[in-house]
Amino acid sequence: MKTVLIVIALCLVGATSISPYTKLNYSKQRSMAAVLAEVESKMETNSPLDAVLNVLKQFRDAVNVEQVNHDQIYNIEYSECDSEFEFRNKEVEEASNVVRDSTAQLNICKTSKIRTINQQEVNQQQLFTYQEHLTLVLQTAESEQGYFKKRGRDYEDSLHAIDEALDILSGIANGKRSFVDLSSVSKMMLQTSFNIQQTIIYAPIFYAFSQLASQEDSADPSQIERVEQLLLQLRENIQDTYNEFIASNSASVAAFNDQKERINVILNRLSNQDEKLQDKLDHLNQCIGTQSAIVQAASTKLERNQQLWDQAVALCDTFQIEYQNASRSRRLEMSLITELEEQVIKRFQQVQEQKRPRMLRFAKLKY
Repeated sequence: MKTVLIVIALCLVGATSISPYTKLNYSKQRSMAAVLAEVESKMETNSPLDAVLNVLKQFRDAVNVEQVNHDQIYNIEYSECDSEFEFRNKEVEEASNVVRDSTAQLNICKTSKIRTINQQEVNQQQLFTYQEHLTLVLQTAESEQGYFKKRGRDYEDSLHAIDEALDILSGIANGKRSFVDLSSVSKMMLQTSFNIQQTIIYAPIFYAFSQLASQEDSADPSQIERVEQLLLQLRENIQDTYNEFIASNSASVAAFNDQKERINVILNRLSNQDEKLQDKLDHLNQCIGTQSAIVQAASTKLERNQQLWDQAVALCDTFQIEYQNASRSRRLEMSLITELEEQVIKRFQQVQEQKRPRMLRFAKLKY
């Protein structure tokens, strides 16, 4: 009997030592050797079977209490693990969504920035081109304005020379002027004809002047009158040409003002566009900075909560394994206790059977 109890005890001790779980491993508070010693002692002193079984019952009750306590703690820990998993999973999901959305917004801002920079470069190039064009137009207008002023003075000089020639012819007809004066004004008319590039239409006048000069004092009044008519016709032609020149100048000035106004409108539009693009670029830079910070913070949060989630999983898995190992050890203890009870009962039956023949012999001897 002692050998059987020792074998069972060794198995029981080996089973309880399997579990690495020490928090709720109350087996150290239970002494199987003491239980076995007490069982042996009671059996050697012929204690009642109930007394021996009560020792084993107390051991079983201790194992049951330990399992109940462990079950309660396991349920609490299991609930805490679920709560922790739910919380960390929510945090990870939230951080993942923020990283996803902020990254998408960050990419949009970066792409928009590249596009805005390209638009700004094109706009600035156009602005520079139109500024150069306006400068060229102003320079051309200034040059043309100088040309029109000089040519206008030339036309006025031509008209003045013709008027003076008419006065001289009138004076010649009245005997108050001489052909010498006509010769002087002819030189001035020749010079002005070169200046206004109208030498051809002056040719008949110069020819008429030469004819009058050859007649000297015997000039025919009808010839003088004919020359006056030629001069008047010339003056009318020059005046018409001068008027056309003035009209052309006015048209050029109007075209210049219109072109200048259109260029200024374009320059204003390009300047406003450049300011808008710069404001947009500043906004996009702010967007990139903000979204980058959000992505960084969310990524840190995601990494931290993922690590905590992994740690919680590892801890809860370890706890569950320890709980299962401890429970399995207790089931083995209960199985061993049951087997021990069976052995004790069987041993008591054997002892009782051995006692009967002795009692019968004792009774025969006595009677």
